[in-house]
Amino acid sequence: MLDIKIDRLKGLMVERHVTHESLSMALGINRSTLSRKLKDGGNKFTIDEIKKMQNFIPLTNEEVVDIFLTEKVALTRPKQSV
Repeated sequence: MLDIKIDRLKGLMVERHVTHESLSMALGINRSTLSRKLKDGGNKFTIDEIKKMQNFIPLTNEEVVDIFLTEKVALTRPKQSV
């Protein structure tokens, strides 16, 4: 499962003066659809939408990997023998 870093994406949008309205237009989706995808944790963004965000915001390759392609890993303790 991927762990989308929505707060990081929103922070970069603010830094780069990208509004929800302008991003939704660049993605070709309704503003309400964008808001819902962000609220739901970003797991519903398509590859095409991520590529469009990368060009529009703009995001570096490293930022895209950091935001969208970080794998969520559960920490587990090894079983102890009795």
